[in-house]
Amino acid sequence: MKIKVAVTGGIGSGKSTVLAILKDMGYSVYSCDEIYKNLIRRKDYVAEIEKRFGCVKDGHIQLDELSEKVFSNPEKRKELNALAHPRIMKELLLAMENATANVVFAEVPLLFEGEYENLFDKVLVVLRDTSARISSVKVRDSLSDEQILSRIHAQIDYDSVSLKERLKKIGAYCIYNHTDLEHIKNELENFIKTV
Repeated sequence: MKIKVAVTGGIGSGKSTVLAILKDMGYSVYSCDEIYKNLIRRKDYVAEIEKRFGCVKDGHIQLDELSEKVFSNPEKRKELNALAHPRIMKELLLAMENATANVVFAEVPLLFEGEYENLFDKVLVVLRDTSARISSVKVRDSLSDEQILSRIHAQIDYDSVSLKERLKKIGAYCIYNHTDLEHIKNELENFIKTV
């Protein structure tokens, strides 16, 4: 029986690092972000974005412009998510199902926002202090503190009591990304023993 594991956490928490370590450990890994990078090149999707948001020039989505538009307007963000998420999840789940491995991992950034946790057998949550998340995203994406915070606030609050209850209910496994790669690897090895 195939076991599908979702790896999630807020922006800058270290999900990609966890996926890279899992890949080095020999596991099959997938990423919603990678699927999205392919999606934004598809003509049908580009046409939908242009119709709904503009933000297209010479047949290419202007991602910075689109990000500014959706992160400053919750309704526009919902509209974009409703357009992109079903396409991404359909492709992701198909790829995971077709994998030859018995245990497959996928980075799913908006797992709880989209209420997709029930599509997976296990959930692995990467947690990190907000200041460390901001520093990480600043280096990676060259965004301002204000831009990063607007993205953090647009996502689910991983410190909220309601989410902690939800994590407990589904038996999610939490990894705290606060030291080094060796710590994360040890945590992953502990998690894999529970799969």
